[in-house]
Amino acid sequence: MKTRILDTSGILRSDLDFSEDRFLITNDVLIELQDETAKIAVESAIMRGNIQVRDPDEEYIKEIKQAAEETGDLEKLSDADIGILALALEKKLPIITDDYNIQNVASTINLDYEKSSQEGIKKKLRWIKVCEGCGSKHSDNSLICGVCGSPLRRKATRI
Repeated sequence: MKTRILDTSGILRSDLDFSEDRFLITNDVLIELQDETAKIAVESAIMRGNIQVRDPDEEYIKEIKQAAEETGDLEKLSDADIGILALALEKKLPIITDDYNIQNVASTINLDYEKSSQEGIKKKLRWIKVCEGCGSKHSDNSLICGVCGSPLRRKATRI
């Protein structure tokens, strides 16, 4: 029986039959899960022991935040996303996710992931911010260019 980490997108895009394998989720995934049918299926699987709720150690959360900062994905990741990445790193387990930002960070730090229904990422990316006015590049989380005051937009570059 395989054990894997479930992201919210992995739950929502699954057949909601969690009886075949074992899965780990975080408390943040439970909180993020709004679909009532999915909630009932997950709670039932928790009661049967097919899904366990675990939160990662803080040291792994820090590692994931650093990796996501380097790829430029940090601002697009929720606390639940960071938590499942950290749990996967800590437990050395694959993640089931269709979230491209999670896949990008996972592939950058050599974590295995499985797609549930989407195609998945084709290449590793680093996201930077580029000024729409003067074209200057920014690595911080600003929304406005410090050089000319124009808006910044995200732009992908290959890693």
